[in-house]
Amino acid sequence: MDGKVDMGFHRMGTLKALVASVACIGLLSMGACGANNTPQPTDTATARLGSVAIFTPSDGITISQHTPLNKWAKLVPQIKDELVETGFAAKQISTHTDSNLDKQSQDIQDYVVSRAADTASTATSADTTTTLIVAPCASTDSTTTQYGDYVTTPLDADASSNADTEADQRLASALTLAHKSGMHVIVLANDISGFSPDVFVQMSTARKIGQIQAKQLVSKLQLDSASPSNPKTIEVFLPVGSAKDEDQSVSMAFAKEAFKGIWDVLGPYFKSGAVVSASDTLNASTSATSWSSVAFTASDDNDITQELDSRLQPDEDTQPVHIDGIIAMNDYIASVIVQELDALGYEGSSAEINPSISIMGIVGNLAGHKDLTKSAVPAPAGSQPYVPADDDTLQWPIVTGYGAYTDMLPEIVNGKLWMTALEDRATLASGIAKVSKRLASGGSVTTLKSVNKTTINGESVPTLTQALIAVSASNLKSELIDTGYVTLAQAGL
Repeated sequence: MDGKVDMGFHRMGTLKALVASVACIGLLSMGACGANNTPQPTDTATARLGSVAIFTPSDGITISQHTPLNKWAKLVPQIKDELVETGFAAKQISTHTDSNLDKQSQDIQDYVVSRAADTASTATSADTTTTLIVAPCASTDSTTTQYGDYVTTPLDADASSNADTEADQRLASALTLAHKSGMHVIVLANDISGFSPDVFVQMSTARKIGQIQAKQLVSKLQLDSASPSNPKTIEVFLPVGSAKDEDQSVSMAFAKEAFKGIWDVLGPYFKSGAVVSASDTLNASTSATSWSSVAFTASDDNDITQELDSRLQPDEDTQPVHIDGIIAMNDYIASVIVQELDALGYEGSSAEINPSISIMGIVGNLAGHKDLTKSAVPAPAGSQPYVPADDDTLQWPIVTGYGAYTDMLPEIVNGKLWMTALEDRATLASGIAKVSKRLASGGSVTTLKSVNKTTINGESVPTLTQALIAVSASNLKSELIDTGYVTLAQAGL
């Protein structure tokens, strides 16, 4: 047995010993103080909120260095600012990043053991309160990192190695000790097997990412007005990692869940015949489990280009087919699709389909010159659907993505990418700070807005949720520029 494993067992032994000692101190404290002497939350609690330790993964790197806005390096500073605004002392807030679960679990274990020892020696001191905010390092691959850093790994992603299992157990044991020693634990994005936190913060899920893009197509293409006699044509692209990718099962599980979200929304339209796919990969007999029919390996730009060509122009001697909408899943896939649509001869922009604003109106709004017009009211069911003015013209389709990549924002301005989406970082940071304060001051978190109960590891756990932000030309300025997420220059202006 090598030194690393010996050190792991030594740490686990130390952890077990501390669990026992903390439990004993807890029993002695209960006997000495009595139930009537239990401290209650007061108005001065904000002055003694204690310390906060934030543990997150290192930022992921995406293909071609495209950068989504959903990055830990952007969220953590906002959480710190909100914690200070809420009443925590800046010097009492520490941040820690790790590149993998093994290292992260050891760092958290070392931190908890140290704090537990300090707490045990000063058990009656109010300023020893500690809140841990933990975003576990999860299994990922080059495909799932394209969605940003906050995505939840689907539960059926079977990519755990023996090392991961040991790290999982170490992390659960360390956080259990944290609870026993009076610390509070908030877990972000991915749950931890064998441990139930004080609060779970649900972030991006594959299903939500699929749903939000499908809903945008329903709205923009006015699918309630489509009919089997004049259907809309939609293609869904589900990227997965290659067989060479060590964690390919993660992206496959992600694609499976994402398709469920897409089919929740688009399934009824395909079943009625109001929507078809040009490639017939989806049809009226498709079910929510048919994800593999639209999945493809997306190792590089060429993989994506070939997949698009095979669906829209299967025969090089014929003109590409008419297409109304494309779900690209994330902005990296969308960037390649936009380039290839242009190469195939598609013209115009998404703004020309059921228009509510012109390209000049978009630019004028973003530059602050004028307000956007309100969106047109969808036509009633049964009315004449939109058709291209010229059958010989390949009209540019609605293209959706996710991640709000800074290098794709100009494509929203020019109408080539209709929408993207991202986490509401500011609201998430504010919510995390509020639940941290409630926990530290002994209050109830369930009375907070956006906190509901969900079942995690068999227990009912308060869960903070926040809706994703769908960004299109009509609200890019208010959602991304006015909020400070990006600058006018980054938006191509």
